Amino acid sequence: MALKPDFRTDMDWLMFESAKLERFTSASMSSNVYNCRCPICGDSQKKKSKARFYFYEKKGNLNTICHNCGWSSSFWNFVKKVFPLDFEAYKRDQMLNSLDGRKRDTKRSNPVSVSSPSKNKKSCHTKAQSVLALLTPVTDLDPDHAARQYLDSRLIPVSEQANLFYADKFKSVCERVANKKMKKGFPDDERIVIPFYSEDGQIEMIQGRALDPDAGLRYVSIKRDQDVEKIYKRTQVDRSKTVYCCEGPFDSMFVDNCVATCDSNLLRAEADVYIFDNEPRNKDIVELMQTAIENGKSVVIWPVSTNKKIDINDMVIMGMTRSDIMTVIKDHAYHGIRAKLMFQKWRKV
Repeated sequence: MALKPDFRTDMDWLMFESAKLERFTSASMSSNVYNCRCPICGDSQKKKSKARFYFYEKKGNLNTICHNCGWSSSFWNFVKKVFPLDFEAYKRDQMLNSLDGRKRDTKRSNPVSVSSPSKNKKSCHTKAQSVLALLTPVTDLDPDHAARQYLDSRLIPVSEQANLFYADKFKSVCERVANKKMKKGFPDDERIVIPFYSEDGQIEMIQGRALDPDAGLRYVSIKRDQDVEKIYKRTQVDRSKTVYCCEGPFDSMFVDNCVATCDSNLLRAEADVYIFDNEPRNKDIVELMQTAIENGKSVVIWPVSTNKKIDINDMVIMGMTRSDIMTVIKDHAYHGIRAKLMFQKWRKV
């Protein structure tokens, strides 16, 4: 290796790859230490909660070590070993940074932020991240637990379930994230918790999905700060590839390299292809799609217009594979004049 890896670039790549690492989390709030289940030895096969693989900073370098199998290396060699398909892109980033001659400050507690956060921001980060102590990883629940059964019924992949949590008292979790008391009547039921992460791997928002079908609010979102962008996986997608955007986090779990806005205003997110819900009779959806097309965006115009809303997750439940869905999306992504023509055929209002 002819160049010294840039620490901050390593951290950027660690946060990008973290979505693929089982039980990835921050192990220390005061230093650059993260851990996950070992991707080399698999960690404990008997106890899925074991996570003994660590990423840590030493003398301005990012290193790795497993306290189960003893495997250790630089982050450079870790990417080369564990994510070989990403290695060339990672190496290119490191080489570009070396050629640019950019000087990085590798001693910051927040290595990915451009400027150091204020004391209040640090406090909010700590409060939000400590929410993990109130949550149970979904994969730690019994197979017959209501949360597991709900996710299984929606055919959510196990790899995605590994990134979800369960809360039996949702209100206290929200108060920990927002660092304030919730109003009287705020939902305090059991919910599946979907975490949203900042660029430095901290929880900056959560969305709770009610398990009670009669719950007044099926989805409730709470931000750490008001300026947090409500975009699921916005820091975890690969910007060197096509980025897709849809509305629901669950739907995004079946689409490659996809973010979700949690509402129908997809244009809030920076993406290459926008996948609006297949609702040709919904005036709001139709207007948003028209705006996207007029602004030169690529949008997916579904091949079949229906009277009933059918989302991506519904398609999976009906038997379509991830590959099938990606083929439909790619074959029906349009922009420019072609998008306008197909849109006029699709809309029903």
